[in-house]
Amino acid sequence: MITTSKQFSFKAKDFFDYLESQLIPAIKKSRGNNMPVKITKGTKYEMDDTKSEITEYERAKVYAAHFTTPRLELTIRYTTEDNDDGVLITFSEDMLSFDREKHGKLQTFFYNWQLKMGAKKELKRMGDNIYANMAA
Repeated sequence: MITTSKQFSFKAKDFFDYLESQLIPAIKKSRGNNMPVKITKGTKYEMDDTKSEITEYERAKVYAAHFTTPRLELTIRYTTEDNDDGVLITFSEDMLSFDREKHGKLQTFFYNWQLKMGAKKELKRMGDNIYANMAA
């Protein structure tokens, strides 16, 4: 599992507003209807070959989900903590389909490094999208 944190100048509410603006249309499309969506722990949906389940959800605090595709299985988790400067967001990712027992230490080291770099990019991308959404 890898974890990375980043400070942003917006608040947790802004993060969850953006997150919901992405999740709700995806869930509606998956369900094939335009019925209202209430995001809660246990919400399940499927897009293309990806099965998704929200495993934790407390607005302005935590969002976690479990994703399964034919090739991989992973969990992600965002936690937010408002502070005087905005919000500190911590992103965690665990690639459950990577069996560390089957790989050497060097390969596992590079795999973890690559995952950490990807997590940092994901967190930055999410922040950039929130700033753009707020400016619109």
